[in-house]
Amino acid sequence: MEVIRIALRRTNLIYKASIPASSRNFSRCSSYSSNRATSTIPQEAVFLRDGESANSLIDTHDIKPKDDQIFNALGATDELSSYIGLAREFACESNVQHPYVDKLKRVQMVLFDLNYAISKSTPGKTKQFENKHTKDLEEWILEYTNQLPPAEDYIIPGGGKACASLHVAKTICRRAERSVIPLVRDGALDSEAQAYLNRLSDFLLTISRIAAKCDERTENIYIPRAEISEEK
Repeated sequence: MEVIRIALRRTNLIYKASIPASSRNFSRCSSYSSNRATSTIPQEAVFLRDGESANSLIDTHDIKPKDDQIFNALGATDELSSYIGLAREFACESNVQHPYVDKLKRVQMVLFDLNYAISKSTPGKTKQFENKHTKDLEEWILEYTNQLPPAEDYIIPGGGKACASLHVAKTICRRAERSVIPLVRDGALDSEAQAYLNRLSDFLLTISRIAAKCDERTENIYIPRAEISEEK
C-alpha cells in the first residue's frame, strides 16, 4: 500500500492558475529540467483550487462573479481566437495555398489586444481601441469580395474543412460582439471594439467563400420554399 501511495503522489500534475500567462515560461522550470536528466518522475503537484469558488480575479485585481459580463466577453473573444487558429490550421493543411492565412494570425493578435482592453474595462474610464484594425478588415473584405461572385442570401455552411471552420468562427464572432455590447453601453469599453467584431464577422464570412474557392468546393445555397413555389 505504501508503494501505491508514493506512486499516486508522484504522478500528480502541476497546475498553478494564479501565475499570469506571460510569466509561464521554461526559464522558471530550470529545476524541473535538471531533474529530467536523472529521473522521469514528475514533481509533486500543487492544486490551488482558487477557481472552485463562484468568483474570480480579473486583470484589474478586482474580484468579480464568474458570470460577470467581463468574463462572458473574455471567454467569447478567447473562444473566437481559438477557433480562428483552428481555421488557420485547416487552411495550411490544404493542397492549395489560402491567401488569407497571415491575416488570420494578425486578427488573433488584435483579439489579444481586445481581451486586454476588456480585462481593464471600468465604467466611465474607457480605454481607446484603435480603429486602424477595423479599417484593415474593411480593406481586406473589399480585396477578397472583388475575387468572388455576388453572395447569395442563404449560404449553407460547408465547402470543406477550412470553409466550414470559418463559418463556425463567424458565428462565435457574432456572439462575441453581443457579449461586449453591455460593456460599451456602460462606457467601460470603447465602441470601436464592437465595431471591430462586427466587421470581423463580415471578413470571416468573406474568406469562408475564398476558402471554398481555393479548395474547389461548391457553395451550397438554401432556397426558401416560397421561392420554389413561385418558380413552379
